[in-house]
Amino acid sequence: MNILLIEDHDFQRQVLATQLAHLIDPNYDQIHCAANGIDALATMQNYQPQLLLCDLNMPQMDGISFLGHLAEQQFNGKIIITSALDAEVLDSVNKMCKNYGLNLLGTLGKPTHIDQLKQLLTLATNDLQPANPSLSLLQDIKEQDIIDALQAGYLTPYYQPIVNLKTGEWVASEALIRFIHPDHGIVPAIKFIKLLATLGKDTQLALLIINHIIGHQTTFGGRKVAVNISANTLVERSFINTVLSLHYQHPQLHHWLYFELTESDIFESAGQALEAAARLGMHGFNLSIDDFGTGYSSLKQLDILPFKSLKLDISFIQAMPTNYTAKVIIETCLLLAQRLNLIAIAEGVEDITLWLKLQKMDCELAQGYFISPPLPVSQIPIWHTQWQQRSQQLVSDALSKEMT
Repeated sequence: MNILLIEDHDFQRQVLATQLAHLIDPNYDQIHCAANGIDALATMQNYQPQLLLCDLNMPQMDGISFLGHLAEQQFNGKIIITSALDAEVLDSVNKMCKNYGLNLLGTLGKPTHIDQLKQLLTLATNDLQPANPSLSLLQDIKEQDIIDALQAGYLTPYYQPIVNLKTGEWVASEALIRFIHPDHGIVPAIKFIKLLATLGKDTQLALLIINHIIGHQTTFGGRKVAVNISANTLVERSFINTVLSLHYQHPQLHHWLYFELTESDIFESAGQALEAAARLGMHGFNLSIDDFGTGYSSLKQLDILPFKSLKLDISFIQAMPTNYTAKVIIETCLLLAQRLNLIAIAEGVEDITLWLKLQKMDCELAQGYFISPPLPVSQIPIWHTQWQQRSQQLVSDALSKEMT
């Protein structure tokens, strides 16, 4: 992994570089340093970092301006902010990065603590794109690329586990599609998902995932898998007919999967949506609402369709530690879920702080990189063995805190 450390204070830069040196593999990782944003941009002309550690308050070009330049260059690596500035400024920078589409992993306070640095490095490593040139860097995905990928089997489901926040038990997973090109590695979803929808391939993709789930039931052990579908797919009669035909062949299918509907999707006809939901419900299939709280139709959709669970949007979850408004929104959503007897799933739980906060808020289920990144199905048994050990420690620590 190529790392660029941007820090104007000589001593702070040396401390952080030393901490990084203890955590990285010198055979595969390298660290370059810069004293400000101008130096960093000059360094990046000949050095392509996959991870940036960036101070904010620097001379000549501060870190905030530097991040703005990165957005203009469409930088797609990971970013960790290192700063002693107050929470309000950091919150504004965090929002800025999200609006720019920058991949901000988190913030390190000063002086930096090596345990926090280690957690953020783990996040960076888990989701690291291959170092080889990829389609995401070289070119845009075109319609024919999608068609060829579907025919050649390059679109492959990965699965992100969902666990119980109280017990740590693995209870479900979410299916997430990955475009794995034989020459260019993993193509980021942002490069092809919208195009795939524009081509009207949503239904084909959903059925690909469903059949993959059917073929790997031994791995999932009967735990349900969330299959993301669009509003257009839900109201497509041929899709419902195909699902029910598969259910006839596999009578336990409604126990193996459920459908997650993006909340921002708008139904042209509530009648069609209700027809589809009723047909699925008649055979035991459940619906979940994704990204809850981000669209204008949240409460209306809850009133119209028979959802059994809702997924709390990642942007609110990750903003909770520094954003009081986000925390209140999550508390309100959890109360709503409780009153409507819905299961609440927190998305984007990427550190122990969020895990503990959500536990205290009585959120039931969670997913995120703190638990596991999306995995190919072959790696799930390995993850499960490791997670059982980790989760036992988490539960034990929680009980110890309650007793003290």
